[in-house]
Amino acid sequence: MFFSRVSLGVTLVKYQTEFEGYLKSTKLKGHESVEDMLKALNKVSKILNICISSKSIGSAEDIAEALDKLEKKGKSHDKDMRQFKASMQYYVKMMNGL
Repeated sequence: MFFSRVSLGVTLVKYQTEFEGYLKSTKLKGHESVEDMLKALNKVSKILNICISSKSIGSAEDIAEALDKLEKKGKSHDKDMRQFKASMQYYVKMMNGL
């Protein structure tokens, strides 16, 4: 996994506008909302101090690695981890054109 560091003034999620559009056009699970998924992905970026892109979160392996890092940072509440995982999975699907 390639992690690019976030610097001041840099977008936390590359293609965030497109991601929001993708989420709006995707059938989310009943308990998920577009706003929750955007917040979760931005939170992952902030906690891990990375810019979310296809290079940092581009595969299932990248997601597993990011979740492991989040857990090691003490961010492993079940609800948060589910939202983190779901938001990253949606991002990977969008980036892979599925």
